[in-house]
Amino acid sequence: MAPRAKVVEAPEETGPAWESRLIGHDAAEQAFLKAHASGRMPHAWLISGLKGVGKATLAYRMARFLLAQPAEEDTGGMFGDLEPAATSLQMPAEARVFRQVAQRAHPDFRLLERAINPKTGKLRNDIGIDDVRAVIEFLHLKPSASRWRVVIVDSADDLNRNSANALLKILEEPAPNTVLLLLSHAPQALLPTIRSRCRKLPLQPLDDAVLAAEIGARFPKTSAADRQVAALTAGGSLGQAIHMVETDGVGLLREIGGLLSGWPKLDAGLLHKLGDKLAGRDQGPQFELAVELLGWWFARMARAAATDIPPDPEVFQGEAALIGRMRAAASLDRWLALWEKVSRLFDRVQSVNLDRKQAWVAGFLAIEGLGR
Repeated sequence: MAPRAKVVEAPEETGPAWESRLIGHDAAEQAFLKAHASGRMPHAWLISGLKGVGKATLAYRMARFLLAQPAEEDTGGMFGDLEPAATSLQMPAEARVFRQVAQRAHPDFRLLERAINPKTGKLRNDIGIDDVRAVIEFLHLKPSASRWRVVIVDSADDLNRNSANALLKILEEPAPNTVLLLLSHAPQALLPTIRSRCRKLPLQPLDDAVLAAEIGARFPKTSAADRQVAALTAGGSLGQAIHMVETDGVGLLREIGGLLSGWPKLDAGLLHKLGDKLAGRDQGPQFELAVELLGWWFARMARAAATDIPPDPEVFQGEAALIGRMRAAASLDRWLALWEKVSRLFDRVQSVNLDRKQAWVAGFLAIEGLGR
């Protein structure tokens, strides 16, 4: 009897590796295509921008484009049996190279990222030296299925001192027909020597209108108002806008707004109800989102107060009137000092395991106190 085949669980087909579309970064894509057409492909690219703006999506498009090019002895076209689009990196999701790269099964592709610690079963805090050494060994090999070898570093911000220096040696002595795609949310924090050896490709924040339209396409059941709020709070990041919808961040912001709208007298019942909700089991991520949204709103309030321009559109009912009352009650400096105090309190929830509800209620009582 033939041995039973081993069953391998298929990877979840989500995330940037499986994303077939790129939203709002045509100029960056064209810059890469122009470099390729020139015949002088840089051996390393530094793709920078906000978290969730599309860096990884673009990197995978670039990787697929290069890896679809056959080895020199192959006489087939650039995409094999597919016709290349000369002005685009677009590739059908059913294409073989697309799926190989997404599944990390392409022999000429590697992804360098934080690995799971086998002792704890948790994600490591950084990319270690051993991870970079494995990439170095990979680069000693010749391409086997493509003209190129491609490494995506997601993200370069996660490199520690030793692994960053090891990666620097790769950049200083690049192997032939190799392209490294480094992603970074904070490129200025990288080693200057790493930055100087990469072609820089910064991605700009996306317009609110673009974000709202994409949210509508992905989540057609969302209202126009919810799409607008998700876009406003995202700060130009599509990933953040999607996160706002998937986690009901829009609804959470409106709950926070409903609580604040009674200022200077806050509804104690609403305050404790929301505190109980955020203190619930497995609600740590929602508490962090609530703190992030409250900080976002305080920054919005400060801008409106400083410029004397009311918020338009309002993200919750009565927002403009609330900002007017807060501005009349205390100076902007006092409000900013208060937020620094409240944010430090919220930070202690993580650092010293402070009770979430206790911190939430205390923070809002401090906000209420400035109105007395």
